[in-house]
Amino acid sequence: MKTRFVIILLLLNVAALATGFVYIGQYWGAQTAHDRDAAQAELAAWQARAAAPEPAAPVQPLLVYQTNDFHWSQLESTNYREYIANLRAIGCPENTIKDIILTDVMRLYAQRRGQFYHNGRPFNYWETNDKRKLKQPQIEERDRQLATIDKELPAVLRELLGINYERELNKYFVDADEDDNRLAFLSEDKRSQVLSLRDQFEGKRERILYDAQDGKPLASEIEQLREIDQLQDEALAQVLGPQEVELYELSASPTADRLRQQLIGFNPTEEEFRSLFDKQKTIDDAYEFEDTNDATVSAAKASDEAAMMAAFKGNLAGDRVAQFDRSQDPEYQKLTLLSARYDLPADASETLLEMRHAAEEEKEKLLSNKDIPPERVEAALEAIQAETEKTARATLGEQAFAQYSQTATWIKNLGAH
Repeated sequence: MKTRFVIILLLLNVAALATGFVYIGQYWGAQTAHDRDAAQAELAAWQARAAAPEPAAPVQPLLVYQTNDFHWSQLESTNYREYIANLRAIGCPENTIKDIILTDVMRLYAQRRGQFYHNGRPFNYWETNDKRKLKQPQIEERDRQLATIDKELPAVLRELLGINYERELNKYFVDADEDDNRLAFLSEDKRSQVLSLRDQFEGKRERILYDAQDGKPLASEIEQLREIDQLQDEALAQVLGPQEVELYELSASPTADRLRQQLIGFNPTEEEFRSLFDKQKTIDDAYEFEDTNDATVSAAKASDEAAMMAAFKGNLAGDRVAQFDRSQDPEYQKLTLLSARYDLPADASETLLEMRHAAEEEKEKLLSNKDIPPERVEAALEAIQAETEKTARATLGEQAFAQYSQTATWIKNLGAH
């Protein structure tokens, strides 16, 4: 039917059409009751026409069908909430609505950002770039305004669409299937419910923290946050079984994410990871709403974590303790990531660290020996640097060494007196 064709065409092209017809600058303005009533009446009339059956028309070749039954004015509104409601009223899919509103809001805030990068001077092609640089007061005002935007934009998108701003951007620039991969142990239905609950309770927390002074919630607000945590736990328990809840925490909680970063180079077994996770989660829960910028609180948490690590290492067997201690070295973690990227031998990271320690130790010996003439010391240091660089290049390969040498200042420092 003709009307059905129009609706299908609308839904397939709505995201593209929206960018050309939406009046961005007017969404937040107030709309009169008369305008609202007129828009609703027009929409109702269009829906009535869309519902009326029409006889099927014969298909003719090269026929371009046009209709005046639909106008964007029937959907557009000066208020985002009403615009969303209008889109839903015609059965527009939620993902399409999200794409339209997200694109529109991002463009609106991009315009707000852009105005603070200009010093107000008109462009003259013969003038050098220093003429268009911001003055210091303008830079300070820009930074204040951008801080406001950075706080406001996630809150607006959460309020309108119920989405996490950072996670939504990751779907476009990092990994659109991250949630599905992490929660693959759940059925599609349960996964959908869990993600919906996550977004729902995240929104509740964000609304409380948005107004917190300097990011520090009051005692009453902390109590509300604790209640939200409890309600979320109860809601998850209604959807998932006990083992599924445990796997969800191990897969998607902030504690688990931090451990996966902190344990690079240690390669924990599943049992080791679970053991450390249980201990770390207990500490994280205890200090979740504490001010860790407070020296007393920070010291107490550090003490608890040190005791936790000691208890964890006490249960490790053989050389696992040494492997764990080594993995806590940032340099070793960086080398481990580099080795994984370039598929280097398993012992490449350890070899480089041993090489560094040996070279730096040899340098210290030379510098502390007062019987060696300065010119011979300088020549020896240059030789140590050259040999170390040669060996490191051979160990890592040209590509990996080229990347590693950009930050491995210790190699260059070997030749410095």
